[in-house]
Amino acid sequence: GDGGAGPPPGVGAAGGKSSLRTRWAVLLLTCLAMSGPYYAYDVPSSLHQQLEDYMPSSSSSSSSYETRFNLLYTVYSVPNVVLPLFGGSFVDRYGGPRCMAAFAATVCAGSAILGAGVAGRSWDAMYVGRFVFGLGAESMCVAQSTVVSEWFEGREVAFAMGVGLAVSRLGSIWNNFSSPRTANERGVPAAFWAGTGLTFLSVVLSLLITVVDGRAARRLERRRRNGEGPAMGSLTEALLEDSGAGGGAPRPSEDPGRNEAACEKSQSGVRVSDVRRFGPLFWLLTLSCVVVYGCVLPFNNVASGVLLERDYFTASPGGC
Repeated sequence: GDGGAGPPPGVGAAGGKSSLRTRWAVLLLTCLAMSGPYYAYDVPSSLHQQLEDYMPSSSSSSSSYETRFNLLYTVYSVPNVVLPLFGGSFVDRYGGPRCMAAFAATVCAGSAILGAGVAGRSWDAMYVGRFVFGLGAESMCVAQSTVVSEWFEGREVAFAMGVGLAVSRLGSIWNNFSSPRTANERGVPAAFWAGTGLTFLSVVLSLLITVVDGRAARRLERRRRNGEGPAMGSLTEALLEDSGAGGGAPRPSEDPGRNEAACEKSQSGVRVSDVRRFGPLFWLLTLSCVVVYGCVLPFNNVASGVLLERDYFTASPGGC
C-alpha cells in the first residue's frame, strides 16, 4: 500500500505526501501519463513525407502542402499562448490530479478528432483536432508539475521533475521509431490512431493518479486525527507558527486571528495581477524558454521534411 518509510533527511519533514513511499509510484504514473501526449504531438512531424503522399494535393506546388502541414502546429500553439494561465488557475482551484485527468481527456478527444480527419483526408478536421489537442496538452503539463511538487519536497523536487521530463520525452523518441513503420505497414491513419490509443491510456493513468492521491490524503488526515502528524497544508501552517529564524523552536501565536487570515490568503489561489511581483530571475528563465521554444521546437517539427529534401530526394534518372 502506501508504505510509511520516511524520505531522506530534510525531505518530507512536514509529514505530508512526500513522507510516503507511494510518491515514487505517483512519479512513475505521471511520467507514463505524459508520454502519451508527447507521442501524439510528434506524430505529424515523423510522418511528413508519408502524410504528403497520403493527403490529396490541392496544387502542383509543394508549398501548399508545407503551409497546410505547418498549420497543424500553428493551431496547436496559438491558444497555448494564453491557455496555460487559465489552466494554472484551474489547477489551483480544483487540484492537480483532477485537472490532469480532465486535460488528458481533452487531449484524447483532440487526438481522436485528428485521427478521424486523417482517415477522411480532411485538413479542416485535422486542424480542429489539433486545436482541441492543444487546449489540454500544455495545461496538462502544468497539472503534472503541480502533482509532482505536491508529492516531493526539498532536494527531491528537482530530481523528480527531471525524471518526469526525461521519461515523458521517451514518448517522442518512441514515436520517431514506431510511427513511420506503422504508417508504412498499416497506413497513415493507423499511425495517428496509435497516438490516440496512447492518449486514452494517459486518461486512465491520470484517473489512477487521482485515486492514489485521494487515498493518500485520507491516510494523512487519519494520521492528523490520531496525532501522528500534521494535516494537509502543514508546511504553510508550520511556517506561520514558527519563528523561522535560525531554525528555532516554534513559539505560540501572538495573534491567532492574523495567522488564520494569512493561512486563508495562502490557500485562496493566485491572481493574474501577481505577475507584477515576479522577479528578474523569473523573467530571465522565461526568456530562456522563449528562445528554446522559438528555435529548437519549430525546427524539430519540420526537420524531417527539410533533411529528406536536402539529402535523399534527387532528380529522377532521365530514363524513368
